[in-house]
Amino acid sequence: MYLINLQAEPKKGTEYYEKVAGAFVSVYIDYADAEGAIHLAKYYTEEEGWKVDNVDDEFFEIEDEKELDKENREFYDEAKEYGYTMVFNCYESDEEE
Repeated sequence: MYLINLQAEPKKGTEYYEKVAGAFVSVYIDYADAEGAIHLAKYYTEEEGWKVDNVDDEFFEIEDEKELDKENREFYDEAKEYGYTMVFNCYESDEEE
């Protein structure tokens, strides 16, 4: 299991376009290797209507679910069941309108 963190912005015509400037996205991927997990994280994010701006160079390999706190264990369990899960932490623009 891998935890890939990336930064994205909503694509035009999507639910969050013009509502938020972007999001930090945490993608839990149940996949065999890191490179494939990164590609899948980008793919799933784009499929949700977000343009990936940046993928963190650092990713996390989760070898033992017991090392996770309760909230993150729920994401882990969901990724085990469905193959992946995503957490979007949206933010607004710093610029005043």
